[in-house]
Amino acid sequence: MNGIIHNCTHDDSDSVTVRLTEDKMFIAIFNYIENLFGKIKPKKLFFMAIDGVAPRAKMNQQRARRFRTALDAEKAREKAIKEGLEMPKEDPFDSNCITPGTEFMAKLTEQLKYFISKKVSEDTDWQGVEVVLSGHDVPGEGEHKIMEYIRQAKAQPGYDPNVRHCLYGLDADLIMLGLLSHDPHFCLLREEVTFGRAQTKKHKELEHQNFYLMHLCIVREYLELEFQELQQPGALEFAYDMERIIDDFILMAFFVGNDFLPNLPNLHINEGALALMFQKYKEILPTLGGYINEHGVINLSRLAVLLDNLSVVEERSFEAEFQDKNWIAAKRNGQQEDDEQALELGRVPTRITSDQKKIFEQVKQYCSLHTNNRPDTRQPLDLPHTLPARDRKFVQQLATNLSLQWSTKEDEDGNRFIQLTFPAVDNETDSSEDDEAAVATARVLRRYQNAKVEHATAEEAQLQMKQKYDQNFQAWKDKYYKSKFEWGLENEEEMRKLTENYVQGLQWVLFYYYRGVASWPWFYQYHYSPMISDVKKGLAADINFQLGQPFHPYEQLMGVLPDRSKKIVPVVYHELMTSPDSPIIDFYPREFQLDMNGKKMEWEAVVKIPFINEKRLLAAMAPKNALLSEDEKKRNDFGVSLKFTYSPDVDYIYPSSLIGIFSDLPHCHCVQNTFELPTMDGLEPYVGLVDGVKLGEYALAGFPSLKTLPFTASLGFHGVNVFQQDSRNESMVVALSDTERRTKVEYAKTLLNQRVFVGYPFLQEAKVVKVQDELFDWVLPEGETVPQSTEHGSSDIDRFHKKADSLENHYSKRLAMLCGDIESLVHVEMLKGLKKLDDGSTVKEYAVMPGLETIYATQMLVQNVMSEDERFIETAALPIEEEFPVDTRAFFLGDYAFGRPVCVVGHQNGKAKCLVATSQARQADFGLRLAQQAERLSPYTPSFVVARDLRLNALALAKITSSYTVKIDDARVNLGLNLKFEAKKQKVLGYSRKSGSGWEFSRPAVALITNYMTKFPDFIAAIHSNPQGDMLVPTQLFPNLDEAQAKARIKEIQTWLKEIQSASFERVPLEAEQLDSDVVRLIEQAADQASASEPPTINKTLNGIPRSALLKPSDAQWRLQSQKFAIGERIIYVADSGKVPIASKGTVVGLTQTTRETWLDIVFDISFMSGTSLGAMVCLVSMVTAISNRQLRLLL
Repeated sequence: MNGIIHNCTHDDSDSVTVRLTEDKMFIAIFNYIENLFGKIKPKKLFFMAIDGVAPRAKMNQQRARRFRTALDAEKAREKAIKEGLEMPKEDPFDSNCITPGTEFMAKLTEQLKYFISKKVSEDTDWQGVEVVLSGHDVPGEGEHKIMEYIRQAKAQPGYDPNVRHCLYGLDADLIMLGLLSHDPHFCLLREEVTFGRAQTKKHKELEHQNFYLMHLCIVREYLELEFQELQQPGALEFAYDMERIIDDFILMAFFVGNDFLPNLPNLHINEGALALMFQKYKEILPTLGGYINEHGVINLSRLAVLLDNLSVVEERSFEAEFQDKNWIAAKRNGQQEDDEQALELGRVPTRITSDQKKIFEQVKQYCSLHTNNRPDTRQPLDLPHTLPARDRKFVQQLATNLSLQWSTKEDEDGNRFIQLTFPAVDNETDSSEDDEAAVATARVLRRYQNAKVEHATAEEAQLQMKQKYDQNFQAWKDKYYKSKFEWGLENEEEMRKLTENYVQGLQWVLFYYYRGVASWPWFYQYHYSPMISDVKKGLAADINFQLGQPFHPYEQLMGVLPDRSKKIVPVVYHELMTSPDSPIIDFYPREFQLDMNGKKMEWEAVVKIPFINEKRLLAAMAPKNALLSEDEKKRNDFGVSLKFTYSPDVDYIYPSSLIGIFSDLPHCHCVQNTFELPTMDGLEPYVGLVDGVKLGEYALAGFPSLKTLPFTASLGFHGVNVFQQDSRNESMVVALSDTERRTKVEYAKTLLNQRVFVGYPFLQEAKVVKVQDELFDWVLPEGETVPQSTEHGSSDIDRFHKKADSLENHYSKRLAMLCGDIESLVHVEMLKGLKKLDDGSTVKEYAVMPGLETIYATQMLVQNVMSEDERFIETAALPIEEEFPVDTRAFFLGDYAFGRPVCVVGHQNGKAKCLVATSQARQADFGLRLAQQAERLSPYTPSFVVARDLRLNALALAKITSSYTVKIDDARVNLGLNLKFEAKKQKVLGYSRKSGSGWEFSRPAVALITNYMTKFPDFIAAIHSNPQGDMLVPTQLFPNLDEAQAKARIKEIQTWLKEIQSASFERVPLEAEQLDSDVVRLIEQAADQASASEPPTINKTLNGIPRSALLKPSDAQWRLQSQKFAIGERIIYVADSGKVPIASKGTVVGLTQTTRETWLDIVFDISFMSGTSLGAMVCLVSMVTAISNRQLRLLL
């Protein structure tokens, strides 16, 4: 829930001028919850968990974040004031108040109780679900409250092994929490994350926000592939268990850092840390005798082996840093590196061993023979095969420095030795070049001759080098500890404390994930972690934790908030945060250091503020606690989680939670009770898969699996391109099997008019309507048994190859899937949903969905699935008495009283008898009338007419109104008005549109173009004189100015464009339509007048009503999907779930077509909670963006 609260209370852009009232925040939060509920449609449980007080181990991170947030906000305000921005009089919203115990959180909890009670009372989708609210007053982090429920539910006898979980949240640790549940039907829901500058989107409504589901069943399968070699017979001496490997993976992920422990030094995900850990784990697991993570308990001896192997990352970092440092120092001081480094870097060493001296003399004599032109120098020089590796390296570098060629040969016994030869003689070489080469050779020989000889054997030299390496390595580590902890390696006691604390942390976090809080007061007492190679010094740590008690809300507030956020804290504590005489003033530094500590992004920096001393904090607060008001004391108490259930037998008035904003609920049918977790008496947490679980191709519908097609997989450097550039890391590449048979067109033809599943591995049902190969198309007409073919022309053949190549490239480069050669393609219609027929039966409806792919490689199709999607099972008609029993509420679709609500009161001869409340008033048409009037008053002018009237070249106008790129140094700058986007098929509402004859512009758009021409005539003239020009530089646009002046002129244009575009430009698809805000206000006024003058209704009984004339709210999505709407038309909301009260009437003011649905922007005749304003158009809560199949188009 905390992610939702943050999204709805402060602007994404962190604008210092944005202010939201609390009531708008609450409504936004309600909307967000409702939107997520509507997307996922939970069937059993809806658990809303707000962060309560966290374990002490989490407070370090919370404290660092809040100090950083408050400081950043203060700096942003100061900067804005300095730049002359006008600041609102109201105090800005301090996001730090989203912390347990604050007045804001207490208010929010009360609002949520009201909201849930309203939804459970009025929305049928909420009535069959157990709704739980765990508020800020219930200790524990939100996601861990949810995991506690899952953990305890799973321990119960009879637990459903195939229960489906969907967890909303943005934190990466949710992946780990989902995996450790060992329930494969687990997915994460989160918003799309966009990188770079966010674009203005239509309304910025939640309905237009992209969300993503991350299915952990696929993550599990890829982890299984990662460790597949461990599954081979004989690979392990103990039983292979993928669930235990997942547990070990979760433990290893702790090493790269989490909310409770800093990452181990030099282990960063973006530098390949996970791949390294996987590699080392695969190497050592066969030697361990078992797994490291034993159901949440660390096997410390096995952990030690893993850490020893992981410490290689330290050696790599040390060698890279030490080599670079010494080379720079040597260049700066004119010194030589040691002989080992010289060999590494390709230079002559200053010291050599006596064995290397002998080798050098042998090579020197060989060179002198060549210099004296002796004929035997054509023979190679063979060196002994017994040379140790260090001396082989010496020989290779010596040969390179002397311009000799070296190669490795093999003697008769298979022994490998080094052979030296002179390069082939070039007869055309100038004698002067020979002389230069001889001089260079003599110079190299002289430097080797002067190298100091150390009389030691190779083994002794190697030992000396190892000792020196170890010495330098220890010095490097010592420097780390002194810079981070202010003590060095010699301080064994501090090292013991540090490493034991870190090992305790690993076990504490593992307990927290697998069992719940092991200790409320325990925390990691350092900003940094020990070096990997030192962690084992703490393996004797005491990991028996004392549970203790959680902080009370005010204790946590005082522990995590900076003095900059003191307004959030009760006034009695302010002095403790600000007074120089406060006994804990050192807890609240105004200034603090940020340490990047090897990270790339500034937000990842370590915030170096002192840790809270619990005893000192509580002692300082104790005298102040008695001064709290009664309301403040109440906020400092713990509460309980609440369960909300629907009961038709309960009917009472629920009072408004925000008087003047929300109305009372006159008929509340919601019962609130304390929510009790499943009991664990006599039970232990169950870690692993539950018997009966469905995995792989047997997984429930909607949960993807690679195993629905045969394949093999391997790691490789494949250059996968997900983020606009090829990856330099290894990828798990999936290669489909049996593709040669499944790509044949003969196989494809057997699928014509058949149901298949496309989108592997995320399967979606479709029907094959056409098959093609290089030469022919095939279709199977209705009623025929033999496919009919159409021969391809040359352009058809080209299109086939382009599409096949495009698909193969997409599978390979985007998905790391090798599908083999594509010999045939299938064209499909996607399953649109179920369609309700007039006789009451439901059948599947297939159609081409705009924006969705319709052509697939045949070998990527799945013919059959093991689990059918229960949402799309066709059904036979029920008797009308069962489908429409007495007291059924419906809407009438007959000519008389069309769209009016009816109630079924009886049946006769297969038809219904209904009671309808009719009205004598004629259906209002003010919406269409006002929309047509707006069209007449705001005409659009074709672009060629605009160009003629402004005396502009048509191409120049096209460039000015779209994007016009200018090159400044290495940067590209867009100086276009951005009124149209041809390639993206987008327009700007109120400014541009595209008709059959081309682009057209409104009066405001023409005025804007004219203004551009007036303000910057020199720039427009440059485009007009050279409309074909592209990527021009400033001096080409302004030839009369020097480069600096031309750049300054472009800067002026940029500033002006930013001002006019940020104000009102709203990019939408070409098909989207929307009325301007002033017209919407007129429609609202007309609706108010129509409602005020509407005559009373008259109840009438209608006999002989066929079922086709009755629309149940639950059937709306199956019966209304083919409606067509126009701007200004009247509608009635016919669903009994969602934001809008059932039977509410409204007017369509906007239309947007997505890949699957038509979305309508509707201004309703009444105001209601959860309604939103459309963009910045109005401030009323009568606006809703809703899917079209929940509205019935009213006939005039």
